[in-house]
Amino acid sequence: MKSVLYLIRRRPNKLADETTDLILVSGVFEQPTSVLFTDDGVFQLVGLEGRQSSIKALPTYGVSELHVAVDSLERRDLSLDAIDIDVRLASAEVVRELIAGHDIVLND
Repeated sequence: MKSVLYLIRRRPNKLADETTDLILVSGVFEQPTSVLFTDDGVFQLVGLEGRQSSIKALPTYGVSELHVAVDSLERRDLSLDAIDIDVRLASAEVVRELIAGHDIVLND
């Protein structure tokens, strides 16, 4: 089965919620799935405890490869402490490896 990397680049909004729903479907069908939060997509990870979000359910559906781009956090003055879910920090090199290492890469 082909591996999929979802790039989440946008702030929380309706389109972002639909992308998260697609990620959940990938998990339900046990497709190897990873998610990289980058650019303004890092805001998807902030304030999860205070709002309804499918992102909190990703690990429950077998999507446990959640990454966040370090440079995106830094540019937005966010720290790992601001994130309400378990994610792996991804340097620029790791981001390149993630993109190159997946069969399919989808943007939100």
